Amino acid sequence: MQWEYLTVQTTLDDGELGKLGAEGWELVAVVSPAHFVLHYFFKRQMRSDAR
Repeated sequence: MQWEYLTVQTTLDDGELGKLGAEGWELVAVVSPAHFVLHYFFKRQMRSDAR
């Protein structure tokens, strides 16, 4: 199984998180390296047409 990864460095609201989930992205980590800064890390199984 191969994965693709996405990093988002802007704050996401519930609607944006839901949209990413509907696209198959799974949230695997949220890191806050500084105050009021969030980095979201997502993964999803790579689609066969993207290989």
